[in-house]
Amino acid sequence: MNAKAFLLVDDNPVAIEELSNTIRYLGHKEVHKTSTASEAWAMLKVKKFDCLFSAWDMPEMSGLALLKVVRNDDRFVNLPFFLADASFTKAKVIEAGRAGVSGLVVTPYNVDTIKDKVRSIAKMAAAGPPCEEQVSLDEGTSLVEEGQYEEALQVFQKMLKEGESAEVYYNIGYIKTAQGFYPEGIEAFRKATQLDRLFAKAYEAMGRAYRELGQPGKAEECLHQAAQIYLSSEKDEDAEEILNEILELQPETVNVYNSLGVLYRRRGDFGAALKQYEKALKIHPEAPHIYYNIGRVHVDMKNTAKAEQYFRQALKLAPDFKEAREAFDAIELGQV
Repeated sequence: MNAKAFLLVDDNPVAIEELSNTIRYLGHKEVHKTSTASEAWAMLKVKKFDCLFSAWDMPEMSGLALLKVVRNDDRFVNLPFFLADASFTKAKVIEAGRAGVSGLVVTPYNVDTIKDKVRSIAKMAAAGPPCEEQVSLDEGTSLVEEGQYEEALQVFQKMLKEGESAEVYYNIGYIKTAQGFYPEGIEAFRKATQLDRLFAKAYEAMGRAYRELGQPGKAEECLHQAAQIYLSSEKDEDAEEILNEILELQPETVNVYNSLGVLYRRRGDFGAALKQYEKALKIHPEAPHIYYNIGRVHVDMKNTAKAEQYFRQALKLAPDFKEAREAFDAIELGQV
């Protein structure tokens, strides 16, 4: 869901401007701001909003009080509502959960945190107020953000007694690695990926844990898995960051240059794509798929003679390479 309208409530002009700029940076242009909960309630009654962020502590009416008012109106039962504060005690987390908060945000605002919250809006709007499991997850993640690792572990371990969850295992892994217990963290991340094989962040964190243990081979394997998931879901910036991180670990990694070539070709930066494929060829000059990928770039560049040359080389190395054969035949038949 691309949320169309956000309502921000905070009496701190610096904080609300920071949040507004973050949301706009994420591509959402309609952002409305107010400094009081009472004015926010009045605005809600006359205009449709897709999401509301409110500070907890404000004069006259707190963000929590506004949340209770909003949830008592049938029109806003499913409205994604986030409460922000500099720190959350366990009592605050429980109170907010019972009132129907959609999520908690620790200030100062972090771009990645806000990005995750905004991405979750569609699911929240469809599901309504969070269940007890979501409240517990929010409690645990808030404690993690505050550095209260032991308290957070207690929350997550209690959740596991109710049933396994990839997100819970990921958070346990995050805590363990933050504490320097890398093998325990890796085991938790592995369980997260077993439950959700497309959990890119878990592969990414596992790779970094292996790096800390001085195991670059395993680190590369996990990081590359994360990059491939990001690429398949068109999160190119995340993929590029990880691929470059792998190159710092293993500069002679052919798969990374190939993946970067795919990424740059998709962006339309054909020159950059060719440079990456050429680096891959220097390491692995007998890899037919690299010749095929270079041929595809030349097709995109309308250089069919060059493309034909690379497709022919791919077929020479792998005569049964179906895609290369189809591309070569299409050039021969003048269909490209």
